[in-house]
Amino acid sequence: MPAYKLKPGKIGKKVMHACTAVEERFSDAFLEEDGSLKTGGMAEKVTGAYKKVEDAVVGGYRKVETAFVDAFLEKTGEDGQDPSHPDK
Repeated sequence: MPAYKLKPGKIGKKVMHACTAVEERFSDAFLEEDGSLKTGGMAEKVTGAYKKVEDAVVGGYRKVETAFVDAFLEKTGEDGQDPSHPDK
């Protein structure tokens, strides 16, 4: 199966930077240095809310990526050959 990597462009870079900033603030506020969750009354609510935001962002990004792939890229054979022309 061919692999694709999307070039993020200006908007993509801004979105990725914003997501990274949110993730860092979340980590600082709710995770211990070893990666375990800091306990507290709001921990489950906050992590659930963060997960929903993360899922929405990732889902939106995947929709954009899929639309881009469908519109501008065509699949080739796994070895880079055009499957309709195996001799090329």
